[in-house]
Parts: sequence; structure tokens; C-alpha cells
Amino acid sequence: MIRSVLQFWVRVSITSFLIGVSVVSALAQEQSIFVKLVEIQGNHRIEDSTIRAKLQIEEGGLFDCRVIQEDIRAIFQLGYFEDVQVKSEGFEGGIKIIYVVSERPFVSEIQFEGYDGVTLEDLNEQISLEVDNFFDEKQLKSDVEKVKKYYEEEGLSNAKVVPVVKVLDEERVKVIFLIEEGEKVLVREIRFEGNEAFSSKKLKKELATREYFWLTSWLTESGRYKKDQLLIDAERLREVYLNNGYLEVQVGEPKVEINQEEAAYILTFSLIEGKQYTVEGMGFRGNKIIGDSELKRQVETAEGEVFRRNVLRRDIGVLTDAYGEIGYAFANIVPQMQPNPETQKVFILFEVTEGKPVKVGRINVYGNDKTRDKVIRREIRMDEQELINTKGLKRSFQRLNNLNFFETVEILPEGVSEDQMDLNVRVKEKATGSFSVGGGYSSVDNLVGIFELSQGNLFGRGQLLRAKAEFGSRRNTYSLTFREPYLLDYPISGTTNIFKLERDFDTYEEKRVGGDVILGKSITEYVSGSVSYKYEELELFNIDSTNPIITAQEGKQSTSSVGLQLSYDSRDNFLDTREGMRNSISFEFAGTGLGGSNDFLKVVGDSSKYFPLWWDMVFLIHGRLGYGTGLRGKDLPLSERFYVGGINTVRGFDFGKAGPREEVTVVTIDPVTSVITSTSVPGEVIGGDQELIFNFEYIVPLVKEANIKGVLFFDAGRGYDNSLLYSENFYDFRLRYSWGFGIRWISPVGPLRLEWGFNLDPREGEKAKTLEFSIGTLF
Repeated sequence: MIRSVLQFWVRVSITSFLIGVSVVSALAQEQSIFVKLVEIQGNHRIEDSTIRAKLQIEEGGLFDCRVIQEDIRAIFQLGYFEDVQVKSEGFEGGIKIIYVVSERPFVSEIQFEGYDGVTLEDLNEQISLEVDNFFDEKQLKSDVEKVKKYYEEEGLSNAKVVPVVKVLDEERVKVIFLIEEGEKVLVREIRFEGNEAFSSKKLKKELATREYFWLTSWLTESGRYKKDQLLIDAERLREVYLNNGYLEVQVGEPKVEINQEEAAYILTFSLIEGKQYTVEGMGFRGNKIIGDSELKRQVETAEGEVFRRNVLRRDIGVLTDAYGEIGYAFANIVPQMQPNPETQKVFILFEVTEGKPVKVGRINVYGNDKTRDKVIRREIRMDEQELINTKGLKRSFQRLNNLNFFETVEILPEGVSEDQMDLNVRVKEKATGSFSVGGGYSSVDNLVGIFELSQGNLFGRGQLLRAKAEFGSRRNTYSLTFREPYLLDYPISGTTNIFKLERDFDTYEEKRVGGDVILGKSITEYVSGSVSYKYEELELFNIDSTNPIITAQEGKQSTSSVGLQLSYDSRDNFLDTREGMRNSISFEFAGTGLGGSNDFLKVVGDSSKYFPLWWDMVFLIHGRLGYGTGLRGKDLPLSERFYVGGINTVRGFDFGKAGPREEVTVVTIDPVTSVITSTSVPGEVIGGDQELIFNFEYIVPLVKEANIKGVLFFDAGRGYDNSLLYSENFYDFRLRYSWGFGIRWISPVGPLRLEWGFNLDPREGEKAKTLEFSIGTLF
């Protein structure tokens, strides 16, 4: 590369010199020299126009040696040529300038030889040289280093990579990477010197580098030596000590010993721990808007406790947010550490630079080609000329994400003065319409076909329109839904549904037709309420049952009901929640006074809490309590009863089988003795008038890029019936239990769940395990 640069400048200098001589000679005869013609020679693949576009020299213009020099540089910067020369000839009373270029050869083939421990596909991903592109020596050297680094990451730090360039002809070369992988060097032992406060076992857990273990390392790819990772590990060790009060800790550069016979590394980390410090006290300097007592109340660091740097970092964030929430977006807080080695205590002084209150200037929206501006702006939790609020910014980001209209959302504050900043909202839209046709097998409905056509952002107005049909051997469901999130541009949502359902149970069939209207209103940022009206006509027929609850409801009936729901929802993302909670309580009342034949009351309380864990893992606790009762001496309709069991209640049980079931008498005759015996076995599910459900989930990311996650769960719950027909009721509090695991994928058509549930105490007629899937909402 250096040689090429020297050759370039030599050519430029010589060319300039020769042209300069000709110019001087010509100037002795004439006052000016004109360029009559410009020619390009030597190019085969690169068009003349590409080169001419970089030239400043013009035909008919005056000759200028400095312009020629700039032209040579510009041609070289195209990256297509390894040599550029300039010639001049007398021509028609002026001169002709000829640019003679020598193109770089093309790469006709790239090969790797000698590799074994990695795939060809992985090697090709490391290099930037491409077939049918110009050969670049600098690029080749860079690719060699990338391949070496890749081998080091794969535990083959002794790998050698030698590039060979084979010239096929004047225009083509073949690039060969000769690889000698060597043996895979594994980390057999990790040692620590100078550690007294923490055991070696604990410190090893903090490292990214792991010791090789024959049973698991082949699967987890742990135990491989990675040079770059050692410096990160040293910093991790330092973090452990700083987070436990050891302010004077020193971590030396890791010592690496190689056991050539075993092809193994022994790593040694040397430590000087120093003394452990506690917090002597804390103070604030520079704060005027918020007093010391208020700032001190918000921090987690406390006097007399062990100093922890990770807690201090969180405190800085909390204090910065405290200022940001009242408009001081540029507030800066820097902790000054004042350790006393004699007392082993540290005083923390927070230097506060408050700055000025900052207002929102303009709110600019970019990237919304389809979605209307107002759909985005109404989710921003502050207005122009209001004081900035960092909490409001975070909430605005959550609300825009929850629209599910965009692949990415960015809210970028831009300071325009000391007391004003613009908010630049950048979104990248995604397809919000979907057409899906699918099918599968459900333990409840056997073979199921699904057809759905939906548009979640109709005409860019944020409206939802969805038509859905599910049809199978035991169930047919048809529904049409329309939702307007802001009726007449007021923060009141309106939703209407019409539906038809036909279902075949073992002992009866049902048909339901109806619709509902729901009006919702946000009360506060996280609290909302809704009122609803539903009308439904229900028919039960082909009844083959002795159960009085089922037989009493044969024929046609109707439900006209009003509902009320109040909910608190602070989830950061509705489809892929990491933190927050959702609590709701709903009431539904149906009566003959509203125009239906059914009289009942239902109350349902539901609560979910998400706990964020390390490495993007999440723990979920979900509970539901439901109560229903018939009024005016009537039973709770079968369609309104609680069916516990299945993927949305207690997994590991078929639909409704963790609740009341009718009893079927089976009569058998012994063929030898002719003795007749009768036994009662569980029959058709009939649902309960009460339910209690608990779900615990541990959610782990599997493929982050595709948003695929694994889940481990434990469920407990039951449906109860308090009529005199059953001995078990809600007050017995006896639950059914299950556990299992599954896979979840936030697919383009909605959350997809595939889950295996295991019944921990299967009874007669119950399965020990179930496999279920669904496309729809999660808990």
C-alpha cells in the first residue's frame, strides 16, 4: 500500500513537471494554452462517463496544471484503478490531454483451503472481498485479520491464514485463503491470586470465560479461549469488588499459560482487594430547585451501609430523572468520592448542575408515509411549549410501540437553545394489514381451519377492521370487528363486534349469534374504564344428557347485558412485555328488563405482574378470580359459565376439565358371573359459577432477532359449582396443578403459542399431558 502511494505521488510530480515544461515553452510563444480535447484510454469495464464525471478539466477551457493533479487524485479515489498517467499532445492550436488508466483486476473466484472446524458459509461471512468485483490489496489484508479473529472467537487462537493471489490473465485473479487451523485450545483452569473477600467459585461465575467441561461445553461452546474477552473479564471482576465497597481494588492483566501437550490454557487473575468501605454520609452542592432532603429521599444509597457502585449509578439516573420530570432536561449530576482510608468510610458529594428549565419547541414527525400525523402526535404525552418531561418521553415511546404500527420508534430530543429543545419522532412503518389462511389441530375442537383478514391501521387513521373465521369438525366461528381509538378526535374509543358461533359438544350442540358495543375512556395515564352493551341469542339442541343444568337450558334463550370494566395497565409493551402490570375488574349484568330472557351477574378480577430479570428474561405472576350467579331463580347460562382448563387458563388439562363435569354412569356385566356393576365416570364439561386461577411463568429469549422465546410454567386453578349437586365448592379451595414448557413467537399475525402441559395429578378419564397451540393475546 505504501509503495502504491509513493508511485502515485511520483507520477503526479513527474507528470506535473513535464506538463509544466511544455507550458513554459508554449507561453514563450503564446499568452494562453487551451485544452482542445480530453481522451480516456485503458479502461475496459469502467465507462468513460464514470471517469469524466470526476474530471475538472474541460474541453475549450484553459490548461491548468493544478487541475490535472486534482483529476488524478479523483480518479484514484474511485478505487477501480491501480495506475493513472497523463499525457499531452499538441492539437488544433492547443493541446490534447490523455488520461491513461490501468484497471485493477477482477476477482473471478474466492477459495478457502484447509478449514475443518468451521463452515464455508461462516468463513464467507467474514470477508468483504466479492467475486466479480475489483481486487483490493488493502481489503484482502483486512479480510485475513477478520478470518483470524473469527477463528480466535471459535477457540482456535493458533490458526494461521495465508492469502494467495493467483493471476489468471491481465484482467482476472483468483484469491485463495490457505488456512492452518491448529488444535482447538481450551481453557482448562482459571485461577485467582489475592482474593480473600470472595471465593474463587464466586468470582468464576462473574466471568464470561468458562472452564471447559466435557459434559456441557460441546453444547454451550463454553471453555474456549478468546483473547479479547479477557479484558472484559478483568473489568467484570473489578465491578464485583466496586459493587461491594472495595474502592481500592486492582485487577492485573490476566496471565496466560499454555500447556502445549494438552492444548490447554491456564488463566490467572491477580487481585489486590484493598479495604471495604461503608458510606459515611452524602451531600449535595449546586442544587437550588430541589432541596437536599428531597434529593436524599430518592436515592437508595444509605449512610452506614456498604458502598455499592451499581446502586450509585442507579441513584444518578433517579436524580437526573427527578430534574427531567420538572423540565430541567440538561441537569447534570456528578458524584465526587471522598474516601478516608483510616476509617474505611467514603463521603459522597453530588455535584449538581441544574441548568435552565427546558421547553418543547417543535415536535417533528418523520417516516410516516401512511400513518397520519395526528395518530402519532396524540400518543406524545406533552405538547409544544410545555416543559420537557423525561417520564413523559418514556411513556410516549411505550404508547407509540403499543400501537403496533411501526418496526422502530425513536424520540430524539434536539437542543436548539439553553431553554428549548425540539422532539424529533422518527418511525419506520411496517405492514399493518394481514391476510392469513392456516389450520391445525386443537385438543378442544379437533381439526381447525383459520381465515383472517385484518387491517390494524385503516387508511392511516389508527382504526382496526378485522374479519375472522374459524371452522372445524366441532366448531365454526365467524366474527367482524371494528375499532375507532379516538371517536371524533376525542380520547374515547369505540369498538363494535358481531359474531356467530356453532359448537358441537359430546352431549349437546349450541348456536350463538350476537354483537356488542364498547366505549372506553382513559381516566389517567394508566387507568382506563369502559362500558359495554351485548345482545346474544343462544340455542341448545340435540341434548343427550341427564344433567339438570344442561337439560334445563334446552331450546332458545337470549342475553341482553350491560358491562363495566376498570383497569390499570402500566406494561411497557402489550405484545412483548418486560415490566409493568395489568389489573382489571369487570362487571356484567343481564336481565329481562334489558330485553333478554337470561338473568345473571358476573364479576371477574384479573391481575398480571411482570418482573424483568437478567439477560432479557422475565418472570410473570398472573391470577384470576371469577364469580357468576343466576338471578330470579335462574341458572347461570352455559355460555356464561367459567371453563377452567386449556391454554388460556390451566394448561395440562383439556378445555374445561379442571372444573365441574357431569357424571356418567357406566354399567358393566361380568361375562362369567353375570354380576352387574355400575360406576360413575366424568362426562361432559359443564363449567362452573366460580373460578380461581394462578399462572407462574419464566420466559427466556431463544432467538432474539426473530423474537422467539421459551417459557417454563406452573399453573394452579379450578372451576367450582356451588349448587347442591356437587360436593366440591369454592370454599374447599382445592386446586388442580400442572407444569410445562413452550415456545412463543411474536409473528406477523399475532403472538403464536405452542405449549406442552403436564397434569400433576391425572384422574380417571384425564390425560397426563396435552399439547396446545393458539394465535392471539397472552396473559
